[in-house]
Amino acid sequence: MTPATPLPPLRLLTVFEAAARHRSLSVAARTLNVTQPAVSKALRDLERWIGVPLFDRTRRPLMLTQSGEDLLAATRQGLGLIAEAVARIGQRHAERDTSLRVSCSIGFATYWLMRRLATFGAQCPDIAVSVMTTPHDAAPDAAHADVLFRYGHGRWRDGTVIRLFQECIDPVASPDFLARRSVPATLDGWPLIHVDVDDASWRSWTGYCQTTGIVRGTGADLRFNTYVQATQAALNGQGIMLGWRSITGDLVDERRLAIVGLPPVVPEDGAYYVVVPPRSAGNAAVERFIGWLQAEVAEAAWTHSALDRAAD
Repeated sequence: MTPATPLPPLRLLTVFEAAARHRSLSVAARTLNVTQPAVSKALRDLERWIGVPLFDRTRRPLMLTQSGEDLLAATRQGLGLIAEAVARIGQRHAERDTSLRVSCSIGFATYWLMRRLATFGAQCPDIAVSVMTTPHDAAPDAAHADVLFRYGHGRWRDGTVIRLFQECIDPVASPDFLARRSVPATLDGWPLIHVDVDDASWRSWTGYCQTTGIVRGTGADLRFNTYVQATQAALNGQGIMLGWRSITGDLVDERRLAIVGLPPVVPEDGAYYVVVPPRSAGNAAVERFIGWLQAEVAEAAWTHSALDRAAD
């Protein structure tokens, strides 16, 4: 890769653009609030820097040479891009305390966050919230997000890590599905709903059976690649899914899903956290959101029966 060609000082290009736009040194001087000799000197300095004349000084009004025309087109484009970037930066800074970008998985957004976000809107109607989702929690961080929801061990070093709640795995199914069957001693013949993810921290049915010692033979299983699809299948009475507190907890409270009665599992290093990256330090919208979030978690009825049974 060859080194970039050194550029002349920006002030010289600014004077050049003004002189070329007005075709007059005196008008350019008034526009820039400098003297005409200062404009003339800046243009001579620029021509010496580039090595070719940029103006035809034998004609009036002031005319550009071909080299000057080429430079003017590039200068206007460059200055325009700089002006647009400065405007965007200024707008982001102005909106910093009145907008919030949240990053999380689709499942967490659908079944946990969206159910509660209306209360934040009611408490903070001046803050516009944008939720950016990814398919799984393995790496749900969207670029430029102000707040990141993550599941895992919590030992991250890329921001302030705040613990929200412990996860718990409890097999669930629809009440209609369970009404047609008795609580299973084994899972043989029972249709299981699987979610295929690459992140090993999200336990599979195989891992659940190994942890609990439950035997599983064969069954007419269903497989999906997101928890939203799997949860919908469970709601439709198509089988038993591994219910995670963050995804199915509210659905159980609403009795749209029911706990099957199999042993719950509390994963080690398995909790939900919110991460505030360094770029969000001092952001008033983030501070208000974190305060609301902590109060929401503290007030929620998160004494899920599965946690009680797991502790026994």
